[in-house]
Amino acid sequence: MARVLARMTLGTCLSALVACNESSPPGYTLAAETGSDATSSSGAAQDGLVPPYVTESTTAAAVCGDGVIDAGEGCDDGNLDAEDGCDASCTPIAAVDWTYTHNGGAGQDDVACGVAIDGEGRVFVVGAEVVQSRDAWIVALAPDGHELWRKTIDSAGLDDAFADVTVDAAGRVFAAGHEELAAGVRSPVIRAFTGEGADLWKFSEAAPAAGASGIDGLALADGALYSTASEAGDQVRLAIRRHDPASGEAAWKTTTAASASHAYAGGIAESGAQVIAAGAAELAGVLHPLLVRVEHDGSLATTQIDEAHAGAWSDVTPIGSEGEVLVTGRIEPVPGAGFDVAVRRISGRDEPRWAQTFDHVAGFDAGRGVAVGANEAVFVAGAVTSVSGDLEIFGALLSGLGELRWTHVNANRGVGLEDHGAAAAFGPGFVVLAGDEQVPGQGANVWVRRFRAE
Repeated sequence: MARVLARMTLGTCLSALVACNESSPPGYTLAAETGSDATSSSGAAQDGLVPPYVTESTTAAAVCGDGVIDAGEGCDDGNLDAEDGCDASCTPIAAVDWTYTHNGGAGQDDVACGVAIDGEGRVFVVGAEVVQSRDAWIVALAPDGHELWRKTIDSAGLDDAFADVTVDAAGRVFAAGHEELAAGVRSPVIRAFTGEGADLWKFSEAAPAAGASGIDGLALADGALYSTASEAGDQVRLAIRRHDPASGEAAWKTTTAASASHAYAGGIAESGAQVIAAGAAELAGVLHPLLVRVEHDGSLATTQIDEAHAGAWSDVTPIGSEGEVLVTGRIEPVPGAGFDVAVRRISGRDEPRWAQTFDHVAGFDAGRGVAVGANEAVFVAGAVTSVSGDLEIFGALLSGLGELRWTHVNANRGVGLEDHGAAAAFGPGFVVLAGDEQVPGQGANVWVRRFRAE
């Protein structure tokens, strides 16, 4: 089973992803002890056991909610509110501001794949919804979570989806993914909008071969828009493009298979003098984490494959000094043991500064999105497997040193309901986690939750 999972490609958000509803419980959360190891102990606590620093009994003087942090308490904010950052058992948790959901109405899978926040605190979410066909979808949410506008885009009545979104200082919104113009042939696409939803331009490029070509990641840097894509063919190649933000026109495109059978794209970022794409390389039928660095003129600098571990990098973002990045994805620490959510801080010389993994219970856990905020705060989005065997939405807040602050698992009630976290973004004083949660009779619903970042 583990080897089958290792072969899963990254690609644009799959229709198998599913979503959530506003009446769902806010989720299990806990803060773990500071340190480099946040493995199975955190997962056990989220499934109902006592978090590692909470004792089974306290002294008679310990009263949760009195504003005094007593022995055995991880926090005490003077109340018993369950969603304000310190719950009724005096355990630090994620403080929830609001949750937004969307059902496309066809009772099928509607998913969020990317999220970005502009200077006004507006939240832009992209993905796909199903009505007559699967269509690319974008919504703009006000800082308080209400809808400002949304739209769907159906290029030819076939399969379309957005995988990522970014916003520039001028307020332009760039959404990227794929469009299917002929059965079985998916082509990369980027669309630009104003912050109010008006169309600006569209970039597309004919796919070189039948298959799932599409843009997976976007990044803004040095006055340009960069994209990374998986390009279908006899040998799948990772592609990086530099675009003009005013028109979408591609100045150059660099492709590589990284000396592997195939190379698949995840996210992209700029750090210092280079653009870094994250993804996966297939070696002997197994996927391994991949980093590709290119210069700003498109020349290939380095490719690095983690041959020691099966897995994949799904997203990357800059942090710290020149060339440093954070990556997230999935790693199989021991062959056959299943995959864990993985986060690494990597130097400009591709040397790990620290690594953090989350093994929730067992089976398949994966990071999907990562973001960096003020004071190098780190937020990771993904999915973890629960005791029931279902996937659940996962989020984790860490420091820039890899210390775990809290985790959040949105546990959908009921067996057989699969949920996924897909994207993370920081705003001023808050973080946003986007994904999907399955609702009986409705398939997947888009799910977006805002937390306080303090």
